[in-house]
Amino acid sequence: MVAGILVLGGASLTAWALRNEFRPQTATLPTGRTILAPDPDTRSAVFTDVGSLPVNMRLSPDGKYVAVTNAGFRQQISVLDSRSGKLVSKVEFNEGRRGNKDALYWGLNFVQSPGGPTHLWVSNGVQDKLTRFTLTADGQLTDRIEREDKAPNDTTGLPYHFAGVAATAEGVYHVTNQSHHMNDFTGKLVVWTGESAEPAKRIDVGGFPLDVCALPDGRVSVSSEMDGGVYFIQPASGEKKFIATGENPTHQLVSANKKQLFVANSNSDTISVIDLASGRVVRSILIRPGAMRGLPGFTPLGIAQDAKTGMLFVAVADLSAVAVVNPAKGDVLGYLPVGWYPSAVAVSPTGQLFVANGKGVDAMHPNGKPVGALGTYGPNIIEGNVQRIDLADAMAKLKEHTQTVLQLANASDKYVKATESAFVRPPIEHVIYVVKENRTYDQVLSDLPKGNNDKSLLLFGRDVTPNQHALAERFTQFDNFYVCAEVSADGWNWSTSGMANEYVMRNSFTNYSGRGRNYDFEGQVNGTPLDREGKHSPAKNPGGYLWDAAAKQGVSYHNYGFFVTTSVRRKFGEKEMNIKDNEAAVAKLVGHTSADFRKYDMSFADSEAWVKHGLPKAPAQLASYGAKNDPSRMTTFIREYEAFVKSGKMPKLMTVRLGRDHTSGTTPGQPSPRACVADNDYAVGQLVELVSKSPYWKKTAIFVLEDDAQAGFDHVDSHRSIAFVVSAYNRRGLLESRFHNTDSMLRTLSHLVGVKPWNQYIATAPLMNVFDKSPVNSEPYEAILPSKEIVGEVNTRTAYRANDSARLISLYQEESLPDIELNDILWGAIKGANAPRPNTPRSRWKAIETDED
Repeated sequence: MVAGILVLGGASLTAWALRNEFRPQTATLPTGRTILAPDPDTRSAVFTDVGSLPVNMRLSPDGKYVAVTNAGFRQQISVLDSRSGKLVSKVEFNEGRRGNKDALYWGLNFVQSPGGPTHLWVSNGVQDKLTRFTLTADGQLTDRIEREDKAPNDTTGLPYHFAGVAATAEGVYHVTNQSHHMNDFTGKLVVWTGESAEPAKRIDVGGFPLDVCALPDGRVSVSSEMDGGVYFIQPASGEKKFIATGENPTHQLVSANKKQLFVANSNSDTISVIDLASGRVVRSILIRPGAMRGLPGFTPLGIAQDAKTGMLFVAVADLSAVAVVNPAKGDVLGYLPVGWYPSAVAVSPTGQLFVANGKGVDAMHPNGKPVGALGTYGPNIIEGNVQRIDLADAMAKLKEHTQTVLQLANASDKYVKATESAFVRPPIEHVIYVVKENRTYDQVLSDLPKGNNDKSLLLFGRDVTPNQHALAERFTQFDNFYVCAEVSADGWNWSTSGMANEYVMRNSFTNYSGRGRNYDFEGQVNGTPLDREGKHSPAKNPGGYLWDAAAKQGVSYHNYGFFVTTSVRRKFGEKEMNIKDNEAAVAKLVGHTSADFRKYDMSFADSEAWVKHGLPKAPAQLASYGAKNDPSRMTTFIREYEAFVKSGKMPKLMTVRLGRDHTSGTTPGQPSPRACVADNDYAVGQLVELVSKSPYWKKTAIFVLEDDAQAGFDHVDSHRSIAFVVSAYNRRGLLESRFHNTDSMLRTLSHLVGVKPWNQYIATAPLMNVFDKSPVNSEPYEAILPSKEIVGEVNTRTAYRANDSARLISLYQEESLPDIELNDILWGAIKGANAPRPNTPRSRWKAIETDED
């Protein structure tokens, strides 16, 4: 057998085999992680589709079946045969319809009644209820019974959001994951006994509890994503003991010998081993590969143990691998290559390892045409699956598999140093990093004469975006650039941190599918800037953010619009917060954030285009903002940039948010979609012109990307997007078709200003090698003002789906207008209501709209 080939399912399947005897068939994900690619001919023998984002998996008490639950758009409980891996039965919950509250959320557990049937308990998240099924001998789920906690909720209107569930012969336990200022950021362990329709007890636990585990002595253990540890609780008395383990603990597992508890600390990349008798952590096992031990961001999640050997198998989500761990010695023995974002694992009595790949094994998801019945919306067309691996064969080749994983992940100092030595580094001292909103490559640049284009998907061509076209043609045209995220929730984390942690990954889809979570992903959680209060935010990524790394390494920085607040008044015990609107939401941005630069707000202009054309403001447009009554964001930036030039104290790093290309859809009184995108385009042009005419031009590089590409279609992949790198040192007219992504941009811009990688994704991303050592592209840039006709377009009440836009849109939060609908609105508004479109039938949109009413 050739090294690096995993023999799966007990047979030498070609699903992950070599295409020739030297080179495996691999696929690069938008995140930059490389996985082995399945062979279509044998795929069904190894992988079983189970819906969107599987997050948890359990083995039935008799070992015959594996149950899986989801937290994505399309949710179902799947039951698989533990020998063949084939789907035996499933129960669908919402058909992927946004806003359908018939949902699931992480919690999943079996209980064997003494002398009675086997029951499967699942949590239903936003519905604040549990569902119990009976598992029949042939793997069917029958006798559906629901238990709802009808306790009065607080004044936030948020659900308790049932998460982890454990069941024993004595009772059923679940936790409420939603935590906020009204409950002092705590959760609850809820105890049910017998067949009662009401809980017997509610016990306060730490913030954002996720998993609950029944311990052999009658206690239960609850993991708290906020508190960084587990709570041992005696349900009868309510007595609690807190045990610190690591950041963002998630999955727990009682050892086969019933003497230890294993806890996965997803932000800390460790497995804690707790002695149940003493309640002490006796071992902390770091699961990072040796060469990357100093870099966080690997995300251990699900844990399973082979009762025969005692070995642990840990799903390492951001390594696309399963770690094989000897818990007795605390050693990581090696890794097995698996699919995209492995989240849960199970080991059957017959020696089969089952792995839930949260995002499956397909790297590319083109959405220029409907993907079967799933449509074209990126988060909805990514199918999670369960993979079956024969352990005996896999363990016999563990050394080869480990080498494959490390090679696929570029997890070596040699790789990092080699990419840096090959990089042509210009004499850049300052970087401006611009993040925009949601466009695909084909939407904007597919009318360029060069590149991999599908012009049929064009919406905002050269007439609307003349500056972005000019910048691509003069500096660098990237036609193989991918954003790492699916939506803005994870997009703003990838764009600022280079990854999205487990809390963000799970809850971004819960939020976007309209199932009971707030937009917690840009410094505020349930409306509260936890970092400003000195509390750990479960949404904070391992290694922190770009500005954290800059502050730690003494690199000066200034912020325009990233991670700023809405008005906040919160009371924590005796202390009251009073944070004004548009302030920094995280501590490291306090004192480094422009007070006059308007936050995300679709009613405010990015550029001065409307002023330069002498146009009146649109009826619903904000005329000015800030102490100087600036008519646009760029007005503020230009004034402050010129002040930096005058003082000679230019920050090394500037972050600038220009998000109006998101658009307001066709909301009456707001600028039209074309006007919004043209305004945004001119803002980019103004920024480049400003810098190119300043004394800092030959010391500065400007980087521009979209946070995600969810609001459109692309024939290559739903993640493919526009990106721009602009400097006096760019090689002129370059078409760059090598793979790059969000992390490539973050690595490149941070490398230029001397910020070292702060997580493993940044360290292993390819540098954007588009520069010359001399200023070969140094003439000043002249911003191109889009036409008055386009800039002045205003939506009327008769615009395509104007009422839907007005009903669904929020000016201040990206997620409030479902982008699955915005895609149709933009297409109809620009190409015509009846124009053929690459999406699902109109009847499907109607079904989605009904869910929102």
